[in-house]
Parts: sequence; structure tokens; C-alpha cells
Amino acid sequence: MVEKEYTIDKKSTKMQAVAMRTTQRSISTEECTTRQKSDVSRAARKAKRIRFLVNGDRFCKGVVVAVTHERYRSFDSLLGELSNTLSENKHLPSGVRTLFTTDGRKISQLDDLEDGKFYICSGGNNASLKKLDYAALNNVKPSRSLTKLQSTNTVLSSPSKQLHLNIRPKIIFVVRSGTRPRKIIRMLLNKRNSPSFEHVLTLITESIKLDTGAVRKVYVSSGCQITQLEQFFKPDDLFFAYGSERVSQDDLKLDFEEMKIVQSHKRGLRKPPNELKNGTHCMDESGKRVPQLPKTTKANRNITSSIPSKVLSRYTIGDRLGDGNFAVVYRCFDKRNNSEYALKIIKKIEAPQMNQMIENELSILKSIRHPNIINLISDLVTTTYVYLVTELISGGDLFEAIARCTDFSERDLRLMTRNLASALAYLHGMDIVHRDVKPENLLVEFDDDGHVLHLKLADFGLSQKITEPLYMVCGTPTYVAPEILTQEGYGVKIDIWAAGVILYILLCGFPPFVAENGSQEELFDDILSGTYGFPDPYWDNVSEEAKDLVCSMLQSNPSLRFSAEDVLDHPWCDEYEL
Repeated sequence: MVEKEYTIDKKSTKMQAVAMRTTQRSISTEECTTRQKSDVSRAARKAKRIRFLVNGDRFCKGVVVAVTHERYRSFDSLLGELSNTLSENKHLPSGVRTLFTTDGRKISQLDDLEDGKFYICSGGNNASLKKLDYAALNNVKPSRSLTKLQSTNTVLSSPSKQLHLNIRPKIIFVVRSGTRPRKIIRMLLNKRNSPSFEHVLTLITESIKLDTGAVRKVYVSSGCQITQLEQFFKPDDLFFAYGSERVSQDDLKLDFEEMKIVQSHKRGLRKPPNELKNGTHCMDESGKRVPQLPKTTKANRNITSSIPSKVLSRYTIGDRLGDGNFAVVYRCFDKRNNSEYALKIIKKIEAPQMNQMIENELSILKSIRHPNIINLISDLVTTTYVYLVTELISGGDLFEAIARCTDFSERDLRLMTRNLASALAYLHGMDIVHRDVKPENLLVEFDDDGHVLHLKLADFGLSQKITEPLYMVCGTPTYVAPEILTQEGYGVKIDIWAAGVILYILLCGFPPFVAENGSQEELFDDILSGTYGFPDPYWDNVSEEAKDLVCSMLQSNPSLRFSAEDVLDHPWCDEYEL
């Protein structure tokens, strides 16, 4: 049974500035914070020129990369591009997984990289820095620059590298050679784990485990042998893996049992087209069945706040915007420049776990800054309350927009999905999991014509830095991933599942998993089954690309589920289509 912890407060945001239980910075430090933000902004615009060498390779001259946040959305995207560039280096058979400083310290985020410095690329998460005079190698002229690399056809001579930027994440099926019915596995390929054809063969070898050893030949059912990376990303999604044995055309055909296995993987997660559960729809005034979201309830508020003079001397308190289980939010105005913000007041309670969550949230919020994450302006912590001043998002939260039956355009849906995926890619690149991604915690700004300007992620009450698998059952029931319920350990991919549920709701108006009569046990059984559908007529006008993205985000197996970077790379989210 999922514990509805402190943040399962169904509607903790009507508060447009919502939920950013935030940092232990004092309100009196706001001017310093503003200057720091300005410095960060200027630094972000300037590219850092950085040299990357290879761990243990005395002959590799390395590559020079111009690193900016605009160019690399996350630390993982930089590692992916380095993997592609250095894919032929024998010291990096699995690509670049870790970066070291010369003293052996691991680098985990883009902001840790310093302009003009050099770093060492390693191929394993548990690898250590090998002893070598890297300083001497740094004085050797690099063999190539990654900036120049992307603009010249002479270096990018192989088809795999030429097409690297066009690779879209894809789930493939691989049939293992042997006696029938043969073993069939699913694999997720993307530009980070597939920088070269050789890397994909290695992935298949490790997954399929042929009796004869390494996978040397891969075919599609037409009989064509796969020899280039680009062929894995063409429409075919069924591949046959072999070692050195001979292959006949009959081997490239599935028998009845094998076809059932593939079809169960492809279609088994979908209910019959017109099957709808009770409770997912209601009647409108004309008697027509319309989608209905699960109802949320708002806890009664009885917080009487004696706001400290330190806050009142700086801000004028305005109208009340909303409340949650342990917090209330007001509009406020900076007396110096009349800037409009949101003041969130969190009541401390006699619960060590709750107070620990607040401290944990503040610690994380101190370390992050992203355009799609709500920004903390200042805070004040007293013995009984925490006062947070955050930026104000006037459009309200996404739950309210959905409840108003806001008619989102395709462009709006893509923009919101990209914004959320961008925020999650940033967090996951820092090994931070949010754990409560839901419409109530997503704030939306609209323009005068009602189009979405941007979406921002808020409320980090359950967020946590990950150093090992987590086991605590928490979150909001409708959006919890199956691995949370099985209690076998989970990571950042649970946020992608929740984002997939939200995308499903945005596309049709109701969630994929809904229990009859509000039974939480039945809801969890439904989530664990991974069974959902695209019922008519609500999905009739939704593109196949959008459905494909939903399926990729709602994979029950976390290893097959898209990452945030994969979502950004998906054709439906293509930024050039916005």
C-alpha cells in the first residue's frame, strides 16, 4: 500500500507560485543571490574550452570541446558526444562513462567543468584514474576539436558518425539463434548507448548471450545483413543475431510461438480499443460521455501565520493563492521595485521525518538552477515556520488547466513535454530524482492568446540525491511507477513513468490507469499489469508518433523505458517543430 506521505496532498498547488519548499538562504541575502544569478547567467553564455584525454592512453592527444549549457542539455549528453567522438579508442569499449580530474576526483555535472582545464575520460562507472603524466599530454596539440569535428565531412567519414545527430531512441527486438522457440529480447537503443555499430554489437552480445560467443552477424527478416549503425534505426525493429554459424532464409522467419511472443510485447500492453473502465468518464450537459480526471481533495487549512518583521519589512503580502497539507501560499510584492512573487509558508510539525524532508528539499534546491524549474528568490527559517519567496507563475498549475478542459494545441503539448523532459534531464544528470511529478506540481505560463509560453517543475518535497537504489514507497498513486510498488529498488526512471502518465492525460483527457470505485489496491494492480489502451474516439486524432512516445515512456521495465534525454530526442518532441 502506498503511503500517501506528506506530498500526496492531491492539490497542494492552486498556488501559482507553488510548491518550492526551498533553501535555507536568509531573506537578507537576496541581493547577493541576485548578483550570483547574474554572474551565473553571464558565465552560461560563455563557452568553456575544455580538453578531454583518455584514461591510460599515452598516445591519444584528446579532443577540445566548447561546452555550454545551450549545447549540452545535461552531463549525459556531453558523455554521449564524447563516446561518439572517441568510439574508436580501444581504451573506451563501452564509451565514456566517467570524467576525472588529474587528482582522481569524479566530475558529475557540467558546472564542475572549468574553462581551460583538461579532464580524463574513462569507460567504466567504477573505474579509477590510471597513473600517467596527463599534464604532458595536455601540452601536445590535440588531434581534433569537437567543434570542428561536427562541421567537417573529412573526419566524420563513417556513416555511423555522420548520422549520429539524427539517431532517434528506439526499442528493438532481437532473436537469439538456436532451437525454436528462440529467445527474444527487447533493447532500447539511443545515441548515448549506440555511438557506433561496434557498440551495438557489444550490447547485443551482452544481452543475448550466444552459446558460440560474440554476436558477429545481425540480419533483418528480408535477409539483409546489418553492417552499419544507421540500419538499426530504420523502420525494421526485428533483428536476428548470430555468431559465426551459417544462416538460412528460413532462420529469419518467426514460427507461431515466436510471433506470439513478439506480438505480446508489442500489443500486450494495450487494452481493446473501446474498452474503458468505469470512473474514467462522466456525462456532460448534453448527455455525452466525456473524459474525467480522478478527483483531488484539498486539506482544510488552519494555519495562522505571524509573519516575521524581516519578511514584512521587505515584502507587501497580497491575496492568498492556495494551500496544501502543511503550507499556504500568498502573493507578495517587493517593496523596493514592486516585483511580484509568491510567498510560501510551511508549518513545521512534530515529525522528524517531515522536517528532514524539508531540510533535504532545501539542500537540493540550493544546488539547482534551470529555466524549467521554479526559481527560489529567498527564504527564512524559524523554529515554527519556513518562509519561501519564489518566482510567481501567473498561469496556475497544469491540473487546473486540464480541469478547465483547456484545449491544448499540438504545439502546446510538445512544448510542455519538452520543458518537463528538459527539467528532468537536468535533475537526472545530477543524480536527483523528483519522485512526485504530477500536474499539480507543474506550473504553466500562458500568453495573451492562451498559448503555452513555458512549463516549470515545482515542489521538491520528495526529491532525493541518488547514490543507490531507493525503496521508500512514496508519491501520488495515479503516477507511481510499477518498480515503486514492487519495492525491488528504483531510480530516476520513475519520473519518466509519471511524465508518461501526464502526457497520456494531456493527449486524451484522462489517465491510463484508473480503478473502479476508487480502490487503491485495484489501481496498483492495474499499474503493475502495465495494461492500458488508446480508446476511441479520444485517440482518433492523435498521431502515431505521439502514441509511440507514450508507449516508450510507459514501459514497465525501467531498462526499456525512455530516459529524459530520449524523450527530448524523440521525433514528436522535435524542437524544430515547435
